[in-house]
Amino acid sequence: MTTNSLLRTSRLIVTFLSGITFILFSYPVAFAGQDGGMESKVSVNIAWERLQYKEREPDTGLDAKAELDNMVVGIEGVKRLEYLFFGTKFTFPISIASGRESANRSGRTYQENALEMGWSRIDGFVGYPLRYWLNPYVGFRWSEVMQDRGDFVIAGAPVTLQSLEEVKSVSLLFGIGGVGNFTPRWNWNYRAELFLPISVKVTNTALPGFESSDKSGHMVELKGGVDYLFTDSLYSGLFLYGGWMHWNGSQWNSFDRGRAKWPENDTYYFGAGLNIFYKF
Repeated sequence: MTTNSLLRTSRLIVTFLSGITFILFSYPVAFAGQDGGMESKVSVNIAWERLQYKEREPDTGLDAKAELDNMVVGIEGVKRLEYLFFGTKFTFPISIASGRESANRSGRTYQENALEMGWSRIDGFVGYPLRYWLNPYVGFRWSEVMQDRGDFVIAGAPVTLQSLEEVKSVSLLFGIGGVGNFTPRWNWNYRAELFLPISVKVTNTALPGFESSDKSGHMVELKGGVDYLFTDSLYSGLFLYGGWMHWNGSQWNSFDRGRAKWPENDTYYFGAGLNIFYKF
């Protein structure tokens, strides 16, 4: 799957999930909020997301890094009962920018290439409304990272090569979140999450037959925002989020053309966006 097909697929999925989420969460349901009210809500957001990717390969002495900016759309629905809440969240890229990745060896540039990186994730969770400002929850995250590389220059010489790497994973989700009021019209909210992978599959079109399933890694994410209530049902707000996704990589694995490994890598990410909520 190319980057363009990923974008087309993401847009179709976003449109489909928007309708499904609106229908699913449009029925009245109890919500034990700070003011003891009853609510169910669905939200749609758009955000700018910066990805800073780094990888290390001590066996070959290569260190690579790249920075990219994408636009993403998020859709979330939450139902909350008196003693239980549950929900789902979808995040997909709608615009992927191309950046330059550089790999250094002994302090000198050894390889450069173009890089497009798209990250999609789906979360499902269930939790207990302990306090308005402290609500623990658990769940799962499905994640897919696609890295499309081309326009290689290795040791100063152009190389005709195209590489599409896919990292698909499922992780356990542990989180806490809360919401409160500054004033009757202004709200604050936050969320802190930890992800521990339980399965991963890594493939690369430049390495036919290569596959890694080494799942050692973790991810943490923090999010906070403020919202303004236009009416009792409609409100909007700004939010910031950031996190760190780490993979320890794999051992050397044999494949059709030799041996290869998935290098240790980190993705630091930061985003800012606009949220629109509708409360039923």
